[in-house]
Amino acid sequence: NTFDYFAWLLAICIVVVPVYYLLPWDGARRALLTATGLYLVFLIAPRLALFYLVFWSVVVVLQSTLARLGEGRRANVALTVSILGLLSPMLIWKLFAEDFIVWFNVRFNEIAWDISSYLGAVDAVRDIILPIGLSFAVFRAIDLLVQTNLGAIGALSPGRIYFYGFFPPVQIIGPVIEYSELDAPGRTPPPRVPSIDDLGAGFAMIVTGLVKVFVLAYPLERSTDLFAFYETNSVPALWGELFLFSWLFYLIFAGYSDLSIGVSRVFGFRLKPNFDLPYFRTNIQDYWNNWHMSLTRFAQRNVFTPLGGMRAKRQYLAIAATMMVIALWHDITVPLVIFGLYHSSVLIGARVLNRRRPAATNPSVALRVGKNLL
Repeated sequence: NTFDYFAWLLAICIVVVPVYYLLPWDGARRALLTATGLYLVFLIAPRLALFYLVFWSVVVVLQSTLARLGEGRRANVALTVSILGLLSPMLIWKLFAEDFIVWFNVRFNEIAWDISSYLGAVDAVRDIILPIGLSFAVFRAIDLLVQTNLGAIGALSPGRIYFYGFFPPVQIIGPVIEYSELDAPGRTPPPRVPSIDDLGAGFAMIVTGLVKVFVLAYPLERSTDLFAFYETNSVPALWGELFLFSWLFYLIFAGYSDLSIGVSRVFGFRLKPNFDLPYFRTNIQDYWNNWHMSLTRFAQRNVFTPLGGMRAKRQYLAIAATMMVIALWHDITVPLVIFGLYHSSVLIGARVLNRRRPAATNPSVALRVGKNLL
């Protein structure tokens, strides 16, 4: 439950924020935030905390291996194998959801009992859960390994990788942050005392997120009924409900992203924005540059650019592959394949049209509305 997680996060920050700024060592601060993130996942279910300890421990080994290999064919083969290995649990979950969820809950509950009867007993009373946050964790881990392979990041200590993996604000609903947003060579460390600018901006983002989720989105919750009762509603009613649901989805997702970014800013970390009024953009390219921007940036770095998206002859293939990755990241279903095909075709069409006829510098209201509806 995303609401419960953020309620716990905001509550625990009352204690963690003062302790964080009292600690004089960066390593101790990273350890505090790592422990906080691990504890918050533990509150969901100990089996989830164990799962992510295993996951990020695997990343520790892979990152160290890639850093030692440097560049060359062996390093590229190792990177490919590593990416496929990290993707495998997410793909199995999406392709064989019921079997994977049963295995995940049963197997990691057994591990909890093997560690201690107390841990097993605590885990046994938790609900059956999904591996929440796995898609975000997989993409963050892949990005870290790709940056290591490119030489942008050197060998990291296990503590730094666990810090990146368990950074509390982004654990379950993103954004898909880059390692450099938290810890990178040459990066100015968070101040020893809380900055007034960071605290002010952080609290403002937190309030903005709370308003989006609990003030603006709450009245739209009934729009979700359209998925249960669509067969008994008229076409105009369905379109109206779908319009309202699109705003509900945006406000909740953007609101929780604001909470993540706001809490991070309180700790002195300035994460990149994740949403910037995407529904008010007047073309599909601007829309995707402002919707779930962290996922778009990940896809641009790791799919679009490597496939030659900057080259005229390969840009359309790169666009199609990028949009399909974004679509299938959400789930592997026929509707999302159609979603990927639709958006890639529209993006390609927009590029072709813009090359042949530049976009109007001052489009009419009718043209702007038409583009937004498309």
